[in-house]
This record gives sequence, C-alpha cells and structure tokens, in this order.
Amino acid sequence: MIKYLLSFLLILTPGFTKMIGGIAMTVNGEPVTLYEINAMHQRAHISKEDAVNALIQQKIEEQEISKNSIYATPEEIDKRIEQLAQQNKMNLSQFKEAVQKEGKSFQELRNDLEKQIKKEKLYQKILAGKMKKPDEAKLKQFYQEHKKEFTIPGKIKIQEYASKNPKALQAIKMQPMLVIPQVKITPRTLDPRKTNPQLIQLLLQTPTKSFTPIVNLGNSAAMFFVQSKGKPIVAPYESVKKNIFLKLMKDQEQANLIGYFEKKKSEADIQVLRKP
Repeated sequence: MIKYLLSFLLILTPGFTKMIGGIAMTVNGEPVTLYEINAMHQRAHISKEDAVNALIQQKIEEQEISKNSIYATPEEIDKRIEQLAQQNKMNLSQFKEAVQKEGKSFQELRNDLEKQIKKEKLYQKILAGKMKKPDEAKLKQFYQEHKKEFTIPGKIKIQEYASKNPKALQAIKMQPMLVIPQVKITPRTLDPRKTNPQLIQLLLQTPTKSFTPIVNLGNSAAMFFVQSKGKPIVAPYESVKKNIFLKLMKDQEQANLIGYFEKKKSEADIQVLRKP
C-alpha cells in the first residue's frame, strides 16, 4: 500500500450525480447529491448525518478556495509526487507503476494532490496569525495533568538477529529453533530513555515473545525478538516535551479550524431538498 495520506472523495459532474441520485441539498447554490452522501457514508464508514456534514464542509472549503484564488502550480504537484516516491523508496517510474497497480491513473493522482495542496494552503491562510506557541509553564502543566499518557516500559529484554541475508532472518522467523551461521544473535537489555526512539517504538508495537518485522540497516538487516518488557514508568519531562508541544499546537490548530468552519456553516445558505 502506497503511503500517501490523502482522503480521496468521488467527485462526479452535477448532471451525472443528479441523474443517478438526485440533489439532496444545496450549499450556497452548490448541489450535494444523494449519491455523494451515500458514497461518503459507505467509503468512510460514518453515519449519513456525518457524511452530510463532511460534504457541507467540503463544499464550503471549495468555495473558500475559489473565493481566495488559491491554486497549486504544476511544480508544487511535481514536488509532492517526488516526495511520495522518496517516502516509498521508489524512483518516479516505479512510483507511477505502483499507483497504476492500485487502480488509479497518474492523472487522477495529480488531480487529488492538486486538491490536497489547495486545501493545505486554505488552512494555512485560515490559521495565519491565530496560532500561539505554548510557553514552558503550559507544557509542564499538561505533563503534570496527563502523566499516564507518557508511561513507557522499564527495561526491554530482546534478542537481536542480524544478517546480511534477509532471507536467513525470514527463515528463522518461520522456524525460531533454526540455527543459521549467517545470522548473529545478540542478547540486549534496552533502556527506552536512552535508546533510539524509532527502535523503541517498533519494540513497543511488538507483543512479547514475538519477532519484530525485519528492518533494513543499509548493508545488513535485523529483526528483534521481544523477550520481556519491564514495569511501566513515567517518561522524564524533557524526553516528551517536544511531543507535548506538537500535541498542543495540533489541538489549537484543530480548534481554530473547527471554529472557522462552524462559523462559515452558520452563515451559509443551506437548502435541504430531500433527506438522504
């Protein structure tokens, strides 16, 4: 599965959607069809009421993008595609092929990315001048009030399996008692507070008495067998300070966006023609 985090909505021409579903409502004169509501309801696994609210916001976003003359240049779209290819460790040709294998044309991907970039620019415009960085006191207050959210295991005991041949690791994963000379096994006891965060995250996601996925280390590969995880402890403030900052900024961002679109929704001319 290609790792691009986009929410792709099925957008059909008004004439076609009207023909197969009929218009359920209009938002400032723009139609929302029964087909769109049902498609959103089924695809996103949300109630029809939530699907209606999501589509109303989508229409308002599209109108705000047009009103503010927001656009995405071909160069911006190309750059985003390059970033997606790099994230998936592919060159451009490989990425195009992978997109097509998932049943999406490359032009459809470009169109989706164009919409995504426009939406991001709209959000940036909405948030401009409204975001305030939390000070140290605010960060510490959040830490003190939510310490349970920052618990981490004590020392983690693992067996590290390393080899230049990933297939050898896979063989051991399938038959743990197998002995392969190419594979070096090293017992380790890790302190989560002093270990690479990415490795700790991988180990935390892996149940005890289980192997992690095989990871590429450049010239070699490795996997880890999680033997035990120590009693949970509260992570020191300094080690989670950055995460707290990002969370508070994200919460503030969400609150501002929700407030903005709730206001726009209350001001919008929404005419309900039939219930979905």
